[in-house]
Amino acid sequence: MAATTTKPTALLLPFPSPLPKLPHFASSSFTPNFAVRFSQFNLVYKPSNRRILPLVKAQASLDYVPDFKFYKVEAILRPWRIQNVSSALLKMGIRGVTVSEVKGFGSQGGSTERHGGSEFSEDNFVAKVKMEIVVVKEQVEAVIDKIIEEARTGEIGDGKIFVIPISDVIRVRTGERGERAERMTGGRSDMAVDRV
Repeated sequence: MAATTTKPTALLLPFPSPLPKLPHFASSSFTPNFAVRFSQFNLVYKPSNRRILPLVKAQASLDYVPDFKFYKVEAILRPWRIQNVSSALLKMGIRGVTVSEVKGFGSQGGSTERHGGSEFSEDNFVAKVKMEIVVVKEQVEAVIDKIIEEARTGEIGDGKIFVIPISDVIRVRTGERGERAERMTGGRSDMAVDRV
């Protein structure tokens, strides 16, 4: 009879992490409530669109989970629509906007280039622009509707909007927190008043 040999099995021990442990959230408790707006399909003519597009609004989310005072509205949009969106947000009184150039792809996939009669595609990424706007809860729906109204062409690749809860806002210059830090008034003239 041959003797059987067994290899020692590896013992898995927990690895001590230098990062603090974060609380676990039960995702099964997330139950969003959505309501459809019946004014979703009003026709609007805009000279910038040069065609009639039905007016589309986001489904109304009755409450954001979890409940925070501030939310970041993050929109990934076509680069050539950013000027329209930012002008419309300024007219609404929204002045704190961050814009970044990004690359990505969604339903439309990437684009190919032609050089000397041949098609080349190094990657499938499409140039987009990301707008980030932090607003109070009461402004979220108005900002979303304005972005959709100004950025929509009705074609694949118009973009996406993400709404992210923000736990706090701190102004670096003054150390103010919360609503006082989030307000966008004055600019340089506001700085002169603070020093007096």
